[in-house]
Amino acid sequence: MRPGHDARPVAVSGARTRGRKPAAARGPEGPWVLGIETGGEELGVALWRLPEAIGSAPTAWRLVDETTAHRGHQRADSILLMVDQALWRHGLAPRDLALVGVGRGPGGFTGVRVGLATAVGLALGLGVPAWPVASLEALALHAASGEDPDRLIVPLLDARRGEVYGAAYRARTYGDCEPVLAPRVATCEAVLSALREVAGPASAPALVFGSGAVTYQVASPVPPDWHRAAARHVGALAALAWDRAGRNAAAAPAVDPTYLRKSDAEIEREARDAG
Repeated sequence: MRPGHDARPVAVSGARTRGRKPAAARGPEGPWVLGIETGGEELGVALWRLPEAIGSAPTAWRLVDETTAHRGHQRADSILLMVDQALWRHGLAPRDLALVGVGRGPGGFTGVRVGLATAVGLALGLGVPAWPVASLEALALHAASGEDPDRLIVPLLDARRGEVYGAAYRARTYGDCEPVLAPRVATCEAVLSALREVAGPASAPALVFGSGAVTYQVASPVPPDWHRAAARHVGALAALAWDRAGRNAAAAPAVDPTYLRKSDAEIEREARDAG
């Protein structure tokens, strides 16, 4: 056991854990990467193990652990406890992490804000980069197998107020998403209409999924977990960007949120001021 851990940490209520056993020999293993996603209906953390060599394909990576919990646990202490549990299960300490990937939104304002702050605080304390990634692109990775590279992938997140956060991608391989429709907030019909204009009538049927697709009943027949953003995809996108930058911490982008619209509190305050 790690120093200071004389018993297994108490589990976060409602948390679900998944992991993978070590695969066959893949060559020397290298850095550990943490993924954090907190902007959706669930929050999650995931651990990846990358090969020692820079530039290895994601198929050579190893997803070691992923845990999710209900949205009510969107507090920094709950997220850090989930991180601690994931590390504990594999005999690791925070100092073993080389990179912290985090979803930057769009998504729930509180969740995105808490997730970014937690990731930045953790990364600063460890002296490693925090790498933000687009939550819609991470959601799109559910369908990014590369088997049908021309098919449109349309992730939609429920944005409340009768709107969705939406975008569209084509995925050549896992993690290599080509933007087709830039992220936006609008009604579901407006997003799909914009997609039709961009894609044209000859396009194959798109894969549409996510909490917004479920809410407005436009979801394609996909596995249920595709409707939720996954920390494993957040970690993978961050690791890919970091790896392509030569694992250079100085290349990390600014950790800023992507909200796409004003918060309810801002809208209500402006309405009061206008009145």
